[in-house]
Amino acid sequence: MGVTTSSTDPTTELFAARTKEEQLFGWLIEAGMHGMRIDQLIAQFCEKLTDLGVQLTRGNIALSTIHPQVSAFMYTWRKEGGIVANTNVLHSEEPGEGWFASPFFFMLNNRVSFMQRSLENSEELDFPVLVEFRDQGMTDWFSQIFDFGWGFQDDFRDHSSGLITSWASSAPGGFTKEELNLLRRAIPLFALTVKGIASFKAAETVLETYIGKETSRKVLSGEIMRGKASSISAILIFADLRGFTRLSDVTGRSDVVATLDQYLERMVAPIEEAGGEILKFMGDGILATFALDNEDEKEVCKKALVSSLQMISGVKQLNGERLAQGRRTMELDIAVHVGEVMYGNVGSKTRLDFTVVGPAVNEVSRIETLCDQLDTDLLMSGAFVETSGHLCEHLESVGLHHLRGVQEPKELFKIRDCDVFSKKQDLY
Repeated sequence: MGVTTSSTDPTTELFAARTKEEQLFGWLIEAGMHGMRIDQLIAQFCEKLTDLGVQLTRGNIALSTIHPQVSAFMYTWRKEGGIVANTNVLHSEEPGEGWFASPFFFMLNNRVSFMQRSLENSEELDFPVLVEFRDQGMTDWFSQIFDFGWGFQDDFRDHSSGLITSWASSAPGGFTKEELNLLRRAIPLFALTVKGIASFKAAETVLETYIGKETSRKVLSGEIMRGKASSISAILIFADLRGFTRLSDVTGRSDVVATLDQYLERMVAPIEEAGGEILKFMGDGILATFALDNEDEKEVCKKALVSSLQMISGVKQLNGERLAQGRRTMELDIAVHVGEVMYGNVGSKTRLDFTVVGPAVNEVSRIETLCDQLDTDLLMSGAFVETSGHLCEHLESVGLHHLRGVQEPKELFKIRDCDVFSKKQDLY
């Protein structure tokens, strides 16, 4: 005689529940492996918890990040509405009074990693935000903080690098014991998944910030062997500020970096917006490239030239603003060249630099040094003018010039009237 099992058999229900929990844990592992977006991760995680019977009304995370502008990403999920808030907290933003009165500020400063409050008990509403949650119909709330250990200091308060999570229920009596048991098992794995995704994103951000987007992709793809390089054809732009040493001598130390940042911002933005890449910051100058391989050479030349003019215009505008404030200014000199360069890893066994090397790099830097002598802020090599495919009526040759360390003299060109030229709608 066969044995029949009732659909309400406790053993069957327990096995089914464990299977669903195991599916949730497996899904978290897969999400981490494939780098799911953080906002999608928290939304689907909360939805899967509700499918498991957890009476979850609200979920919130604040993820600290390594980013030049953003200090943290915040996401809030609601049962009705999904992701209802997606906020970037900037380094420049000062925390409001709400932060200092929050349970998170208390937890971080007192190294408390877990806190739970019954919102139905008025004696436990010891933070203003909990009163707000109670007034919104929530009955239970808890927070759990995970330190990812990204900082290099010992002071937990100063480098609270990691994940702040909070979870709320509107069910009478709050979270059940069974729900809390599930959450206490699932949330740490959720945090580990977030850390795995965020760690790779942080690496991408750091590399893009310091070596550029295209170069960072090559490094992350594993091209980090010393001596590995490839030959590419590229437009080279070398831009240098005149007067930085003099300005540094008369400017307070705290203002030197801020001043340099103002100028570099005017120099970098046009290059990146045109699709070029900043390869080097060299004190008060930059080396940038526009790759020509598999591209329309005339169009790339146009982008390089227009971005150079935009840099000059941006610096002039900044100088006008600084002069109006009674502050010192600097002028910008730019050289534009084209040539074959080696693009890849150069350095020692333990310290590499992903850059371009070759005669064309040396030549473009030598061309820039002639700007002052030839009374212009923009010089182009004959090779660049030839590659551009057109010698516009506003260009004029300034003759052949010997470049230091270069055997053959190079013909150089300048723009007769930059203001008129920059206003032309069709450069070619």
